Amino acid sequence: MKKNSFFRGAAIGFLLSTIVLVGAGFIDKYYYVDKKLLAIEAVINDYFVGEVNKDKMQEGIYKGFVAGVGDVYTNYYTSEEYASFKEKSSGVYAGIGVQMTVDATDNTIVVTEVFENSPAKEVGILPKDKIIKAEGQTITGDDFENVPKMIKGPPDTTVNVSVYRPSEQKVYDLVLTRKNITYPSVSSRMLEKHIGYIKITQFEELTHEQFVKALNDLEKEKAKGIVLDLRNNPGGLLQVTTKIVDELIPKGLIVSTKDKNGKVEEIYADDTYNAIPIVVLVNGDSASASEVLSGALKDHKRAQLVGETTFGKGVVQSIVPLTDGSALKLTTAKYFTPSGVCIQGIGIEPNYKVSLTTNALTKGKLEDKEDTQLQKAIEVVKKEIK
Repeated sequence: MKKNSFFRGAAIGFLLSTIVLVGAGFIDKYYYVDKKLLAIEAVINDYFVGEVNKDKMQEGIYKGFVAGVGDVYTNYYTSEEYASFKEKSSGVYAGIGVQMTVDATDNTIVVTEVFENSPAKEVGILPKDKIIKAEGQTITGDDFENVPKMIKGPPDTTVNVSVYRPSEQKVYDLVLTRKNITYPSVSSRMLEKHIGYIKITQFEELTHEQFVKALNDLEKEKAKGIVLDLRNNPGGLLQVTTKIVDELIPKGLIVSTKDKNGKVEEIYADDTYNAIPIVVLVNGDSASASEVLSGALKDHKRAQLVGETTFGKGVVQSIVPLTDGSALKLTTAKYFTPSGVCIQGIGIEPNYKVSLTTNALTKGKLEDKEDTQLQKAIEVVKKEIK
């Protein structure tokens, strides 16, 4: 048994990947790490009773090393994880075309949105339907993270899904043919006369284009004020976010960043913008890029914020692809709002603090009349409309 083949190979591969970045000072440490890895491998080989997946163990070395940085936003992505990350950021994937959440009242997975021209729409899946099986496997809210993997797949392949429709107390067993879906990270509608609503779920490659279309469509429907919903928006692509801000503020600073060497970069808006009155909805899960947008609008006095203090993520990550298809996501800078504040760990305070009731928080999707934050935003934007 060659006890040094796997871990020595992994350690050498890791060394070759990192030595250019960290220099020769790493060499002495490498010999100690290599020796310790060999000792650990020997113990595993001699005593572990299960099957060993050495590919997973090797990936674990890289993940553990990067985790040692101690930053929750700095991660190592395997090639599969990086491919999934790129797919999500692109806003295009192959699947059935639904958005889901967990209904905390019964721990089920409920459909909150069915995308237009999607396989789900074609077979008649409706909002509030509950996905109870995929490919014959029973599903509960505990499986939420794995469900997208189960129902996504190559275009023109099929997937079996069972949905329960509470309004009919009936189960539908469906066969759907997957196709490429453009994920709508922006949705919009008229709330009432002259008041439009735009929700951005995440900032992806197509989000700016979708936002501009949504805003134009609402103005064609005679909207004179907009409620922009950034609640539960975890962030996304900074360059996309700044394009949206540029649509909404006059000429001026959008955001600045500072790296570890003190280098400052500033991003500015030009002097053309849409002056329609805006109120922004935020909560404790509005983070990162959504805080860039809400912070810029607030500092430029272009919008008032309604809801709860935002998450407080004032750092920027960069993606560094590696040659084998894996990648590093690395915190490389702090960002500052136009007023010069880094909101890391602090968040942005809303102009009007409004919390949802406990009952409202347990629901998968709120009706407008139950949404006290939305109702306050409507009240505020009405005052802004001339």
